[in-house]
Amino acid sequence: MDYELFWVSGSPYAWRVQLALGYKGVPYISRRMDSAQLADRSPAFLELNPRGKVPVLKTGHGTIYESVAIIAFLDRAHPAVPLFGQTAQEHGRIWQRVSEFENYMRDLFALEIVRPLLRGNAKDDPDAMRASASRAYDALGWMERALAVAHYLAGDDLTATDIIALPNIQMLPRVAARPEAIEMALSLEDLGARLPALGAWLSRMETMRGYDAAYPPHWRS
Repeated sequence: MDYELFWVSGSPYAWRVQLALGYKGVPYISRRMDSAQLADRSPAFLELNPRGKVPVLKTGHGTIYESVAIIAFLDRAHPAVPLFGQTAQEHGRIWQRVSEFENYMRDLFALEIVRPLLRGNAKDDPDAMRASASRAYDALGWMERALAVAHYLAGDDLTATDIIALPNIQMLPRVAARPEAIEMALSLEDLGARLPALGAWLSRMETMRGYDAAYPPHWRS
């Protein structure tokens, strides 16, 4: 089956899917889009995803969108390298961890920290930014505790939880290195300094199969 992946460099949600494809060793045709193309929301792209967002995976039987759904599809279609466990207990625990991240952490990171810094309006309310940064460390606490006793977020094997969480977490130190973030003392540019187990996990994840190929191209420049 030939897959086509529509993605934008730097989208943490597209990055998740690229990581899953690379880790599983599943080949695909890259359909990289730029921000202008995505904003245009052409009729042809809206036929692939009526919501007009990436990632979109085109399969031989149609399209799938929403990053977690795509990863779940890939795990069922290519089970040799499992991402959602092999037993019912493992499956439930991994989905629990995925749900924890998606429901209680993702929007905090993406909407309250990353988006204001990328859009240049973080300094409109420095106190709110510092409060969000503090809550981000609180939110990362369960990860630190989990990683203090296991190599990965749902146990000693790399799973969908790690792949889903990694891009959003790696966005934090990237945007926190900006001058305005340093000026506001958000202290998110080196997560490992305060969360050593999380820092060690980040280093492990950077050695996973497929990581280099999935790394956002525009981050390399």
